[in-house]
Amino acid sequence: MDVEVNWCAPVSGDGHQLGLPEWERPPSLDYVVRIFQAAERHGFRHLLLGTGFDNHVLESWTLAAAVLARTERASAMVAVRPGMYSAPMLAKMASTLDTISGGRLALNVVSGGRPHEQAMFGDYLDHDARYRRTREFMEVCRRLWTSPAAFDFEGEFHRLKETRLESLPVQPGGPAFYFGGASGIAEIIGAEVADVYLLWGETLAQTEARLRKMRFLLLQNGRIDVVRFGVRINVIARRTEDEARAAAAHLIAPLAPERIARAKDRELAKTERDSVGQKRQWDLLAHAGDDLYVEPLLWAGVSVVRSGAGMAIVGSYAQIAQRLREYAALGVGVFILSGYPHLEECENVGENVLPLLRA
Repeated sequence: MDVEVNWCAPVSGDGHQLGLPEWERPPSLDYVVRIFQAAERHGFRHLLLGTGFDNHVLESWTLAAAVLARTERASAMVAVRPGMYSAPMLAKMASTLDTISGGRLALNVVSGGRPHEQAMFGDYLDHDARYRRTREFMEVCRRLWTSPAAFDFEGEFHRLKETRLESLPVQPGGPAFYFGGASGIAEIIGAEVADVYLLWGETLAQTEARLRKMRFLLLQNGRIDVVRFGVRINVIARRTEDEARAAAAHLIAPLAPERIARAKDRELAKTERDSVGQKRQWDLLAHAGDDLYVEPLLWAGVSVVRSGAGMAIVGSYAQIAQRLREYAALGVGVFILSGYPHLEECENVGENVLPLLRA
């Protein structure tokens, strides 16, 4: 099956269980390099390095530069927030890293979903303004990566005079933009400027409905044959479904039942974010059964502990491969997978799931 399969490398800690007071494995360069090397052996294309500003979270751009210097084939998909860089500066940073790594760079463009976190760095734009800024950001970067000719740009957030790059990236047109968002404005921008439009894992029916809407927007923009669809989701794969379900239960075993009950009642927590995608993940959790399964094989347990992509496919190796095929049959051509701990699960999925998916 002709799909792109990617993995994640944690910029915070890692371990066999979630919800512990401290991570079993603190973040480190050596550990991330080992994950990249495992991914290289199994043919994963990109390794996502996320972004965040909590305690003990490594900065993704600096980490990517160090990791790419110590690896050979796998590419870094670096999460970047447009509000933290000027577009020309980021374009030059990306061109440099793309060149010195031999074209092993992609960008996960994140507009931001937590107002209090944005305010930590002086960014007070509202939800829709952040996405309009993201559109300009990607437009400017792509123009800079496409031609060395200087140009002026007059936008809502960028006012540039004779901006240009002295040298272009190795990849024609520059690194690919992996971009997601479930709000109306995010979907419009994804249809206009993304290379890969990302969804967080949801039910098959929800995924089909969202892709149907995106195809309509892409047709309106004349980009139906340009943009690929991707799904970011966790996987818990074992020899049998029973073993996988037991591994899922063990992953969140440290959590008190009261914490799980609070996580399923998200009305107060929803005020912390203005991310539509996050609210959809929390809604899936709130409506999951007592065992936290939303539908067969789709488990919401990770959402109890972490924000963002909180769904997991739980099943046997064959079941995981089949569910990925079902997403692919809907039109998904890109997967960004992860599991805890990321190193062992990269080896596990690479050895036991990818061969079935590619067969």
